[in-house]
Amino acid sequence: MPGFTEFWSFLEGLSEPDRTCPGCRQGGGPPLCGIRKCAKRRGVEVCGFCAEYPCERVVTLGKGYPTLVADGQRMREIGLDRWIEEQDERARAGFAYVDIRCHPYDVPQD
Repeated sequence: MPGFTEFWSFLEGLSEPDRTCPGCRQGGGPPLCGIRKCAKRRGVEVCGFCAEYPCERVVTLGKGYPTLVADGQRMREIGLDRWIEEQDERARAGFAYVDIRCHPYDVPQD
């Protein structure tokens, strides 16, 4: 199966202690993602800091991630470092985004 070796390697990496998905900022996620391309064009590290947040792309993706828009707004309000600290606190309390993901949803492409 094409790409299976890379996929399996990625899954093994996730199973290692203290490893998580690298996410868009570290090269993870769908390669054709319109959100990642847009952020790169606009020079924003995180969509929540874009002047047009939340845009149609983020709202579309947010249909599968009900906290996405609110999280971006919170990030803008308190800053990325404090938001990451809050996420760490939430994780220690047992919160996991995977528990609230809704299907089906689309990743906007350009």
